[in-house]
Amino acid sequence: MPLYQRFNQQRKDSIRKKLLFSLFIISFLIFLLINPEKDLFLLISSPHVLNSKPVPEVLKESSSKPSAQKVSLVQTEKILPTISGSVKYGQTFYSILLDHGFSIPTVARFVKAFKPVFDCQRLSPGDEYQIITDAEGNLVKMTFKTKGVNIYHLTQDGQKLVAKKEGIFLDKKVDKVSGVIESSLFDAIANTGEKDQLAIYFADIFAWDIDFRHDLRKGDRFKIIFEKYYQKDKFIRYGKILAAEYINQGKVHRAIYFKDAEGREDYYTPEGISVRRSFLRSPLKFTRISSGYSYRRFHPILKRTMPHLGIDFAAPTGTPVWAVADGVVISKGWKNGNGNTVTIRHPNGYETMYNHLSRFGKNIKVGKRVKQKEIIGYVGATGLATGPHLDYRMKKNGKFINPLKEKFPPGFPVNKAYLKAFLEVSQKMVAQLEDRGFPTQKMVAGL
Repeated sequence: MPLYQRFNQQRKDSIRKKLLFSLFIISFLIFLLINPEKDLFLLISSPHVLNSKPVPEVLKESSSKPSAQKVSLVQTEKILPTISGSVKYGQTFYSILLDHGFSIPTVARFVKAFKPVFDCQRLSPGDEYQIITDAEGNLVKMTFKTKGVNIYHLTQDGQKLVAKKEGIFLDKKVDKVSGVIESSLFDAIANTGEKDQLAIYFADIFAWDIDFRHDLRKGDRFKIIFEKYYQKDKFIRYGKILAAEYINQGKVHRAIYFKDAEGREDYYTPEGISVRRSFLRSPLKFTRISSGYSYRRFHPILKRTMPHLGIDFAAPTGTPVWAVADGVVISKGWKNGNGNTVTIRHPNGYETMYNHLSRFGKNIKVGKRVKQKEIIGYVGATGLATGPHLDYRMKKNGKFINPLKEKFPPGFPVNKAYLKAFLEVSQKMVAQLEDRGFPTQKMVAGL
């Protein structure tokens, strides 16, 4: 064949191949458009599937296995990073979140978002938490379980943070215990099988009339009617004390819990007078009196006899000290031998002093109004002190008085509109305190 004919033939073959390849590509693209569910990788590696026949029913089960494995792998990739733990002593909401990589502004947003349903400052050791984030470390969901029963969620919903409290249902049982004081209130209540927290609740009710460090005597008797919450058969926490009685040196003290139709709740005498008085008997909990009110006391540092016009409460350094009544801070700072001191002016000509403090309460300053039981400082040994204690003093109309012997005005009575309803409750509770029929009740309570 002549050279020019051979050249023409090669040229025709090349054009034919290009046309065939173009037709193949066009056919392939049309096939993908018509059959989008086909596996592209499978088509490229095995072109014969373009002309394959339908898979017989018998083989369909085995042919689906690779697809099932692929779904499983995708689900595994969607598992989000999760952090779980429990609150340890000294940890706070901020410290937990900062330890897990969140910034201070971000944690502040969480606190603000939680605020309508949950106070983030009220975490306790043992509370549980779970934090779920996405691959970039952004919050997806956060859960805190406090006191074993209250569950709070914070969820990221687009640009918003949504907080909610999960309803928990517990069994509530009304129970009753009684006992005799041998050494301390804590020991006596422990002997009934109950926990320290019940003793604290009980003492708080009578804090205006009884000083459980000074007034308590061996042989004193008590009775308590109270609520206990359970999750199945597991004790979770105490509820309200419904009625309480303490017989101190022969004198009977009783308190009845009552909540009126307007939501006001308090403890009252059986006649309907609030057990809350204008002044507490003591500025701190469960300590011992190391030195009483006296005009002739030998000073352990100055080594001479001199007046001690206050009450010394021995307590560990750092024990919270609270205001015994509502009032206004009129002085705060160092006062010679008294060390760190806070003085508060109260209505009706009363003033109280709190000496030898290790440090002052948060935001305590001259001119600040404080509420009864608000922390104004912490026990220390500043100034002329041989050890940690609180030197507590009281003045009335400018003269020092013994705060343990002062008779303070009674509390407010039950609102007249609800006195009849209160007296009905009071009669039932007094009957139960006197052992005239005590019905154990059980009900479901949503918290």
